[in-house]
Amino acid sequence: MHKFLKYILLSFLILIVNFNASAQLKLPHLQLIANANYATPSNDAFKDVNKAGIGVEAGAGLGYGSTMFMGTLGYQRFGASVSNTAGDLNITSIKAGIRQYVLLGRLFLLGNVGTAIQSYTGTSTKGTNLIYEFGGGVRLFGLELQLTKSYWQQPINSTASNAFNVKVGFSLKL
Repeated sequence: MHKFLKYILLSFLILIVNFNASAQLKLPHLQLIANANYATPSNDAFKDVNKAGIGVEAGAGLGYGSTMFMGTLGYQRFGASVSNTAGDLNITSIKAGIRQYVLLGRLFLLGNVGTAIQSYTGTSTKGTNLIYEFGGGVRLFGLELQLTKSYWQQPINSTASNAFNVKVGFSLKL
């Protein structure tokens, strides 16, 4: 886990240095996104109690040059396994992050951090915890494909959860 955190911090440092070097001569631009999401639990404790999840995400960003500062709002639902008495896990996420576009503005790296508002369908247990994700994607002719990994803590007594996400949708740069 510490290894991934070091890579995230190093990536953010590179993004900030690149932003400072390239943003001085470029005009700001706006980007709007909307994605459908398929997520697979990545760690054993999460896989034991939940099935794959589906969701949606929308967001907007402001950018200078090849760097975008993004904000997103998303919803995701993970089905419950037979042994899970808490029921399906519902997550509403509010995240902010950075995208760095490379290779003619088509490929990008991203990192997001925010809040995961969680509830279960079979119990009144609710909670709000930190969520963060990192990954990358490609944007081509207004279509977008993202591959990300997200991490958070569920409100029930369990180990930290993480999931591999595939997001497909639309991206409009103005």
